[in-house]
Amino acid sequence: MEPALNMAIDEALIGFVGRGEVAPTLRFYSWEPRGLSVGHFQRATKDIDRNRIEALGIPIVRRMTGGRAVLHADELTYSVILPEQMEGVPKTVIESYRMLTEGIRKGYHHLGIPVEFSVPMTEEEKEELRKPKSAVCFDAASYYELAVGKRKVAGSAQVRHQGVVLQHGSVPLSVDEGELFDCFLYEDETMRERMKTRFAGKAVALNELAGRSVSFEEVRVAFLKGFEETLQLTFTPLEFNNTQWQEIERLAEKYRSEEWNWKR
Repeated sequence: MEPALNMAIDEALIGFVGRGEVAPTLRFYSWEPRGLSVGHFQRATKDIDRNRIEALGIPIVRRMTGGRAVLHADELTYSVILPEQMEGVPKTVIESYRMLTEGIRKGYHHLGIPVEFSVPMTEEEKEELRKPKSAVCFDAASYYELAVGKRKVAGSAQVRHQGVVLQHGSVPLSVDEGELFDCFLYEDETMRERMKTRFAGKAVALNELAGRSVSFEEVRVAFLKGFEETLQLTFTPLEFNNTQWQEIERLAEKYRSEEWNWKR
């Protein structure tokens, strides 16, 4: 599904869940074509090489969540949308982030991959969170993200709006590091190569961890189990009605617009 429509559906689900039109929702999706999402407060005009991504045919979309840029290509993306007042949902952002990310952790374990939470411990790691060295999301793990050793395996972001919690995130099956780093602006080519080398030790894709090619469907089933166990919910298929699709299409126009995507 195109990047703008993916982000429009996530935002629309906040309204649907908040108004009680649909139950708490878990969504898995992919991106066609691949796309570059930037954080709500990220300076796209400073970080992103617009000429290059247009030449590569990579559309940009600004998320309603914070964080840094993610190139969505060969991956599973998830979003989970819950009422803030739902029983068991922590009141603080950090603790609810940890709880929801537990669904992903359990999903990896169902695939036989023992990922664990990353909690920055040293002053250097904490300073890196405050002042990230690059615009790339997977360049560093933040509080309660998932990692194998020091290598980040998934990136997530959360927003609370209209009494609803939305958390969505990217689980790369594989990563084309060359294309990823072509999306960003650098002082010079030396800096680009330095960041690429640094990234190789900071992130790892699912196929590499599994030692084989894992299908989207296999990952979806594993993570569905992980979230159902974590939230003690049973998720059922959801189909939008015509009125809901109209709302989604209205939101998609925002996510396709220059004003929204390049506003800073």
